[in-house]
Amino acid sequence: MVRLAPIVILALAISHDARGDAPAAGTPAPAPELVRRQRSVGIGAEIGLNTGIGPALHLGTPQFGLYAAAGLMPVFIVGNEQSSTRSLTFDVYRAFEVNADLYAMFIKGTQGTDLGLSGGYSGNTFLGNGFNLGIAVRHDLGEKLAFTLFGGLEYFPDARSHLIAHDYPATRDASRPQLQGGVNLGLVFYP
Repeated sequence: MVRLAPIVILALAISHDARGDAPAAGTPAPAPELVRRQRSVGIGAEIGLNTGIGPALHLGTPQFGLYAAAGLMPVFIVGNEQSSTRSLTFDVYRAFEVNADLYAMFIKGTQGTDLGLSGGYSGNTFLGNGFNLGIAVRHDLGEKLAFTLFGGLEYFPDARSHLIAHDYPATRDASRPQLQGGVNLGLVFYP
């Protein structure tokens, strides 16, 4: 009688060895790992609702660092008329904003993608000084180029008094103008 156990073990070993050395027929070979060069200093350009459209600067390591961005941006104020109808109002103002955030990338994804958190100072010419907390995403497009996404919620404690100083109509009630937010999409070049 033939013993099946040694034959089965031998067949499993051969099939495991074949799968480990080369991809199966018709299966594409995995993409080569992207080589990362220096990620200590990066210069970028961004667009979005966090700091509008403008330049960005990244300083630090790939895991921890400082992210600074500035730009021209719209500020959206939603409110209600001070009347019996309480009609919805929507106003848009132009502002200049500067954000200086610390970031920490906690998750290293596949194909050169890092995910993390960011938080820090927000200064807005229309809403005043505040702070923010949000997400940070970086995806390497090449040795010296990366796609970034930074943003989240911003809180401006003195926004109501700044609205009055900028002639916001007294016949309207602004609904939480101190809470703003959005994300910026950007490209960063690492020289």
